[in-house]
Amino acid sequence: MTTPAHALAPTERPSPRGPSRQATPPASGREHWMDLVRGAAILLVVTFHASAIPIFLIDVAPTSLISDLNTFFAPYRMSTLLLLSGMLLGRSLAKTGPTYFAGKLRTLLWPYLVWGTVYWLVTMQDGWTQPSSWIALSWLWFIFYLAMYYLVAPLLTRIRGPWFAVVPLGLWALSAILSTRGIVPLVPLGDLAYYGGFFFAGHVVAQYRGQLARFERWPVIIACTLTAGGFGALLIGQTHGTYFGLDQALRLVSDTSSTAPSDRSLTAATRLIDRYELVWIPVVLAGVAAIIMITRRLTGATRGRDGDSARWLQYIGRNSVVFYVVHYPAQIMITSWVGDWGLLDPTWMLIINTVVAIGLSCLFCWLRRWPAGDAAFVFPKLRTSGSPATP
Repeated sequence: MTTPAHALAPTERPSPRGPSRQATPPASGREHWMDLVRGAAILLVVTFHASAIPIFLIDVAPTSLISDLNTFFAPYRMSTLLLLSGMLLGRSLAKTGPTYFAGKLRTLLWPYLVWGTVYWLVTMQDGWTQPSSWIALSWLWFIFYLAMYYLVAPLLTRIRGPWFAVVPLGLWALSAILSTRGIVPLVPLGDLAYYGGFFFAGHVVAQYRGQLARFERWPVIIACTLTAGGFGALLIGQTHGTYFGLDQALRLVSDTSSTAPSDRSLTAATRLIDRYELVWIPVVLAGVAAIIMITRRLTGATRGRDGDSARWLQYIGRNSVVFYVVHYPAQIMITSWVGDWGLLDPTWMLIINTVVAIGLSCLFCWLRRWPAGDAAFVFPKLRTSGSPATP
């Protein structure tokens, strides 16, 4: 699956029974490492769709290298975005009830409807008049899921202190029970619960980031990186049909028949690894933790520095909602046009889809300085009588 996070400065509301020590934010008031991580995750999503959309529209598969990279980062792209979004939950909850829900209607429901309409116009598909077709629509499932999490967050966050950890743990357990892969329900409840675990785990991380910062040591970083890298390598090997399943290995060891091992399909893809399974969640969390800790180390955030580097990537992270909602319909149109022109090379398809989609997203970011352009992503605030407009 695919999947936007808000570019908000992370300031967490302290819990009455929360952490005793909070990490000190940079003097600028913005933690740039979060923009870097978010921007990198969004860039991975854009490049993934740049190679995936041509498969379905014009039957052009990506190169083996790009396919392997997409497979390697698949468990971590959207999980990282959701965990970062959950880290910003405290900022939203600090607002009053009406302001909280009105803000989510303006920043989540509104762009969902706007770009859902764009999707139907671009694809020219039937079914847009059916309400069920608008539920978790295509790549906008991420915004839909975020809206669901923010809807229940005021209730779930009544659980205070370390007991709140039961929320993400419970959601992950629920995802295993409600898993409906292979079926197309109105709302894929298994996936909704699975990613909800990462969102609310982000809230736990934000509450206890001071204590968790003690684990930002190179031995822990290396262990998490090797764990995540090994899992990604297994997924790649599986897609190439070279991953030898554990159950087959046990049968080979225990088999006393005269059948030679060479007669067995040792390289057949067993497809035993499902990255959504409950057993792999600690591995995915290790990967997300490695990404965050390495970024914080490299930018100097762990040493109290501002971490202001790779500003082009920060720019994508700050405007992640724009890049997320714009790139997908743009790549649908680009793929169709390039296919009509007969340019079917997968490498050029990837480059054109990525560069043009990012460029168009940057254009929309620039247009947001005007109310009409900003209205494509946030519902305009209604001015009170006699009050000037805020630029």
